Amino acid sequence: MTNHLPKPRPLPTRKTKIVATVGPSTRSPEMIRELILAGVNVFRLNFSHGTHEQHLEVFRSIREQAKELDQQVAILQDLAGPKIRITPIEEERATIYDMGTIRLCAAPRPGEPSTADTIYVEELKPHTFLEPGQPILLADGVIMLEAKSIEGEVVICEVIKGGRLRSRVGIAFPDSAIDLRATTSKDLEDVTWGIKHGVDYVAISFVQSAHDVHNLRDIIKKQGGHTKIISKIERKKALDHLEEIVAASDGIMVARGDLGLEVPLEQLPRLQKNLIDRANAHGIPVIVATQMLASMVTSVRPTRAEVTDVANAVTCGTDAVMLSDETAIGEHPLESVRYLAAIAKEAERSLEFDPESVQRRSCSVNPVPDAIAYAATAASEKIDATAIIACTETGTSARLLSKYRPKKVLFGASPKDTSLRRMALYRGVIPVRVEAVLSHHQEVEGALDAIKQSYELATGSLAVVISGLSVSQPGSTSIVEIVSIK
Repeated sequence: MTNHLPKPRPLPTRKTKIVATVGPSTRSPEMIRELILAGVNVFRLNFSHGTHEQHLEVFRSIREQAKELDQQVAILQDLAGPKIRITPIEEERATIYDMGTIRLCAAPRPGEPSTADTIYVEELKPHTFLEPGQPILLADGVIMLEAKSIEGEVVICEVIKGGRLRSRVGIAFPDSAIDLRATTSKDLEDVTWGIKHGVDYVAISFVQSAHDVHNLRDIIKKQGGHTKIISKIERKKALDHLEEIVAASDGIMVARGDLGLEVPLEQLPRLQKNLIDRANAHGIPVIVATQMLASMVTSVRPTRAEVTDVANAVTCGTDAVMLSDETAIGEHPLESVRYLAAIAKEAERSLEFDPESVQRRSCSVNPVPDAIAYAATAASEKIDATAIIACTETGTSARLLSKYRPKKVLFGASPKDTSLRRMALYRGVIPVRVEAVLSHHQEVEGALDAIKQSYELATGSLAVVISGLSVSQPGSTSIVEIVSIK
């Protein structure tokens, strides 16, 4: 009788996960399929652009292609947030000259056109929060102004660095205290869409405190959703409340684009490392984003500096690296993903497991499961195990194991599709579907069987298994055992 079971695959060798933004260059089902095959683990839907209908079409394509390829792929919904913009320019563009003077104020009427002499800001009144000497940045920092004086409801500014100003570009006030809600009315509509269709993660923009995260979580719960929250760190104020934001979040994103407008650029490398360290200590995933391979929007190869940048993020301990324009509007989206995968894989070769250093900076709120994950990771090194297996209903055990960055292959075995997709973001975790069972023995045996059917595991090799099946308390972990692969 012919055996039609698929041939087991080699064990994956890259642990860092790849997030790719979907856009005009990549929204076709064929391209989504190719991106999954190239190594994408999470697809980002950017709700700053596109309609719900367009996003739904992409959403369905991702789910369908992932199912056909038998791959666990997560979907990240990225909310637009309160982006501050200027009104349209009279002639679509205007030239702002160095050392010139510009009037900055709130738009007297919606859509009131800005000019080269007067810039109107949508939805904000600059005179209420700007002070003389404070900087103003336009068009991602290309144009720089400085507030000189406040005359009634008008801020008189000097042009420090001029340039071509386009309609409705973003405007930033890095040293000013602005009280903005992290979720707008548009965001609330988008969140409802995400809950309805079952996105795996939602990224909240311009987080300033843990209150922003708690508020969004309450909104999700009231609608019966269980979507996990990724907090984008892109405001200077967020850095003052970092510990509480990380503790309130299910993951964070180092959003270097907007953060680079809020703080001096030379501080970004240090801040990125600190953000990664804090997320690692709390055992939540962290994504490093913005301009990872920016030159590949048009170029077929990355620059040497970009390769080094990606490798640095990996060796600092990030769970995932993200592509934005590279895959959304770029000319070489597949090549970008392949380079990112290759760079990450090579960078991981220099990583060394040091469980004690991670344990010393641990901030776990679940000390018993965390201690078990720590012990299992150390045991896998001691006995030179082939793999670590987390039998997990919610994915928490796999996430806690990932926190210790084990060098061994790490499987997350779960019967729940939502948990399997969420684990696609956790560094080093390979999600594997198993059948729901009612005993510990069945749980472990089912996980081993499912893994052996899909991946090549040497007979006689050892695996460290953590489990603790609990129908009444999902997410509990209480058992560590060492098993021999048969």
